Amino acid sequence: MSVGAGAPGSRDAGTVSRSGGPDFLCVGAQKAGTQWLYDQLAPHPDFWLPPIKEFHHFDLPGSRRELAEGMLARAEADLDAFNAFRQQNRRRALVERDVAFLRKFVAMPPGVDIEAYAALFDDKGASIAGDVTPGYSILEPGVIGTIAARFPDLKVVFIARDPVDRFWSAFNMRLRRGDLKGRADIRSVERFAAREGVMSRSRQSVTVRRWREAIPADRFALFFFDDLVADPATLRREVLTFLGGSPDAAATVEAGFNRKGDNEKVPMDAAMQAAIARILADELKACAAEFGGRAVAWARRG
Repeated sequence: MSVGAGAPGSRDAGTVSRSGGPDFLCVGAQKAGTQWLYDQLAPHPDFWLPPIKEFHHFDLPGSRRELAEGMLARAEADLDAFNAFRQQNRRRALVERDVAFLRKFVAMPPGVDIEAYAALFDDKGASIAGDVTPGYSILEPGVIGTIAARFPDLKVVFIARDPVDRFWSAFNMRLRRGDLKGRADIRSVERFAAREGVMSRSRQSVTVRRWREAIPADRFALFFFDDLVADPATLRREVLTFLGGSPDAAATVEAGFNRKGDNEKVPMDAAMQAAIARILADELKACAAEFGGRAVAWARRG
């Protein structure tokens, strides 16, 4: 029988790796529902997701330290008040193992230390624990191989999204943050595509191929953002089943919950869609070949 998120679960320890570290990673794609996944798993009684989404340990180590320091300060000053604030924003309450995680996180040595990373999960108990960081979609094969070797029972989730829509969503995110000069026009899109890192995050076929080469087929799962839009309840069941959680546990967050649903978005007109499809023409074809399924229809836009 499962217990609440406030304490380590009572699941059979034989069903989850006890080798230390996370039981699963979600490695992307960026702008493809990873926040939805985190919000679905964080309150589930079979899971423990640490209070920071996107550790960025393997791609941008240290980049989340300031966030962790702020959360730790608030938790240690008045945990009840901090939890009241979190619950107002539909985030689960923190308990002692979350505070212990934050202490370890802020004390981590600089750089990529895989043993310090593994130790972040020491308090997971029998709960299924994971790291949801879409930034891991751009990791090089050598880093992926190191992760796979250190955590041999690791499961990996990837949510794929139509590359044109995913690119446009990433572009809109940058517009909202105010770090793009100019209007939402084709010239601005072309400049955005030329930025370092933008195209590497757009090559979902490369990400999936790299992780598939390192992770056994039965521990790698590819899901589609299209299914999240069409039937989130079914996708939720499929993800939970793959990760080893109960798909029948009472949900405290509705399956279609979208924390970012109110974000302002510039509509993508036909001309813009065609321009982005030209930029991503090779990737659209590569996704159809690598993924099949929903991705076959994506390629018709290229």
